[in-house]
Amino acid sequence: MRMMLARLFAGRNGIDQLNTAVMWTGLACWLLHIILPAGGLQTLLYYVFVVAVGIYVFRALSRNIPKRREENQMFQAKTAGLRHKWGSWQGKAEQNKQYKIFKCPACSQKLRVPRGKGTVKITCRQCGATFEKKT
Repeated sequence: MRMMLARLFAGRNGIDQLNTAVMWTGLACWLLHIILPAGGLQTLLYYVFVVAVGIYVFRALSRNIPKRREENQMFQAKTAGLRHKWGSWQGKAEQNKQYKIFKCPACSQKLRVPRGKGTVKITCRQCGATFEKKT
């Protein structure tokens, strides 16, 4: 099966960031289509899902790699700010798992200390104040 897929995608565009966004958009429309009661909006969401699947398959199997690369670069340029905000949010969530953030009582500077080290003596780099906190 793996070899068959490798032969199928040889010389083709494959999956890039734009394809991933199209896939998630299609899946969101499909889920909303299932949840919503029957009506015009449900039908519209189903058609958006079908078109998204079509675009996804077309782009993944396309042999016109320069054109697909250009489309992906335009998508990345237009969504750079949104992706930066999402990435910084993910980074903060990961950082909160590894570090505990304290505020300096003297100058309110945020200080990052590794979690699980017990009670530690923290020295503020900005003002030099020293205090103890449990991590």
